[in-house]
Amino acid sequence: MVRKVQRNEPCPCGSGKKYKRCCSLKARELTSSRANRREGIQKSLGWVTRAYPEQVDHWVDENWLSEISKDQRAGISNADPRIRSVHDINLLEFLVAEGSFSDMEGENRPLQLILEADLGLNKEQLDYLKQLPEQALRLYQVTACIPGTSYSLSKYPDSDSKAVAIEDGTTSRMFDVGDIVGLRLLQIEGAWETSGAIYHIPEEYAVDLVKQLQDGKAEEYSKTLADYWLKLVAAHA
Repeated sequence: MVRKVQRNEPCPCGSGKKYKRCCSLKARELTSSRANRREGIQKSLGWVTRAYPEQVDHWVDENWLSEISKDQRAGISNADPRIRSVHDINLLEFLVAEGSFSDMEGENRPLQLILEADLGLNKEQLDYLKQLPEQALRLYQVTACIPGTSYSLSKYPDSDSKAVAIEDGTTSRMFDVGDIVGLRLLQIEGAWETSGAIYHIPEEYAVDLVKQLQDGKAEEYSKTLADYWLKLVAAHA
């Protein structure tokens, strides 16, 4: 078991400062900034569903669930509330990152509508939102994890790719080493963090998913991954 560094002890980074004045302080600042950014996303997603309910419902039916049968849709609707919560986050983030309202004239991109609306978002929150369409949804494997602190990811199935370390006390509690997950990684001030959407893929299905991703078009990677995850949710609800 790793011993927890006490506040008044020398910081393990070697700066010569006390831990509470060095890395502990930086960790608190990082947590505060991340909470601010995620609050901006939550506010934005909530606004879209309230401002454009008919357009959102149409997009869900014609795009998000386009490859999902009637029976599979019923399975998703009846899923455990925790899974439904993850589903709703994934759905709305995908809509904002990559979606558009086909039944709407003029500007029909949810992200642009958010950026143009007066939602009281600060610069950090706006900059974070603008990254969503720039960072694609991709498949990763968890290579290390300290619950409540941090975890590391490598691209899957490329196990030789350089691991990305992410400090996140919340998300790290949701992963185990070896987990295969679809994530959208955003970079803030030189550090990586997840956008909030999480697509867990059981190991026994990973090979089949990878084949579909490799056989499909590059521009359809995100949709293929999301569709596969939706079908797993429906089948195991």
